[in-house]
Amino acid sequence: MKKKYRKLKELNEFVKNYKALQLSKNDVDDNHFLQKEEISNVSSASCGRPDIFLNNGRSCEGCPYYENCRCNLKRLISDKKRKN
Repeated sequence: MKKKYRKLKELNEFVKNYKALQLSKNDVDDNHFLQKEEISNVSSASCGRPDIFLNNGRSCEGCPYYENCRCNLKRLISDKKRKN
């Protein structure tokens, strides 16, 4: 019984420490990680923020990388055609 209790106690302590280390989404700034040159290099092959693109009806409204993006899909809601 002691061994089971000790393992349960260790597991509860691990869970407690793990929850203390978790970061919320607001703690991390996405713009901090990529510089202008890196954004244009990464976005030449694919969209840098596909979550924004897909959630906004296939437009780049609100994307922090829009100015430096070189993706073929790059467009705003007001644009009629894709920019090539």
